[in-house]
Amino acid sequence: QRFVLQFARQGNRVIYVETQFHWLSYIKQFKKHWRRIYLFSFGPRKVEENLYVYTPPLLLPAFQIFPLLATINNFVLAFFLKSAMRRTGMKNPVLWCYTHFNKPLIKKLGCKKALYECVDDYAGSRGMIKADVVRKQEAQTLKSVGAAIVTADGLKPPLVKHNSNVHIVSNAANVSHFNRAVTVKHAEPDEMKNIPRPRLVFLGATAYWVDLNLLEYVATLRPEWHILLIGPVSVDISRFDDFKNFHCFGRKSYDDLPQYLAYCDVALNPYVVDDVARGCSPLKLYEYLAAGLPVASTEMPEARKFENIVHVAIDYDQFVEAIDEILARDHKKQELYRKLALEESKQHSWENRFRQVEKIAVEALK
Repeated sequence: QRFVLQFARQGNRVIYVETQFHWLSYIKQFKKHWRRIYLFSFGPRKVEENLYVYTPPLLLPAFQIFPLLATINNFVLAFFLKSAMRRTGMKNPVLWCYTHFNKPLIKKLGCKKALYECVDDYAGSRGMIKADVVRKQEAQTLKSVGAAIVTADGLKPPLVKHNSNVHIVSNAANVSHFNRAVTVKHAEPDEMKNIPRPRLVFLGATAYWVDLNLLEYVATLRPEWHILLIGPVSVDISRFDDFKNFHCFGRKSYDDLPQYLAYCDVALNPYVVDDVARGCSPLKLYEYLAAGLPVASTEMPEARKFENIVHVAIDYDQFVEAIDEILARDHKKQELYRKLALEESKQHSWENRFRQVEKIAVEALK
């Protein structure tokens, strides 16, 4: 989103295609996304100069299991996207693929150039997928684009087999926004006032990649610590119903996040250690650093890049020990850490990342 916003503000006409929903996803998330069934009929919606948002029609499920369904979905999607292009006066577009299964769109939309951005090991994901089908879809996409971008080092090796022009551009943070956790004097959120400290915060989506067993271990071993989840939850967390030191706040306004982080003591990055974690660049890590918060993380290559700041644990006991160590710091050490974190975060702004991405795109489009 941040990249396309920058491209649009440079004078490029951009159509941002929202996440592609299939019918089963729609039924499952009906209460939240019920408007999806007809939004495509509105065509591209202008959100600011040069920038349009388009909601695609609902597609067939199981397209990452049965390739024929993916072909049908791309045919349908191309039909509606060509209409959106005509309505916005777009010709000879550059296709920026954020998904591995949309390779047919490159030809169907008449794109002379295309780029692919990979943010996960899709073959290792859960859900309605078949790993060998996903790998084949991604290989086809890679062979058809001028360049590819990955967000973590671990994602690059499999991709270079199919495209030699692969670049690593890690995630980042809206640094100035999250800096407000330190630079602005916030009022404590009402729902936090009755929660004792220390407060351990997890910011982001609680999904299958979050190690709930680890959080339960921490909550059980240290009942005086209070764990706060801030963000949407898509997995069963009923196991924590009887825990008085576990608090789920749900999704909060992006504008309010610094206010919540300002009143927390330790930030958590509790990923399940698997192929997904090994190929992931957690956005929250950069946001934690920009907020000046000390971080305890499970074993992840991307977390290891910040070993002088982030405490990386190889097992549950080390994770608890890391938090113990953080909480035992005196005021002087706390301030030293905060200074190091804030200084490090300056290198990982979206503005810096965009300059990298822009250079890659320009070279690929020559």
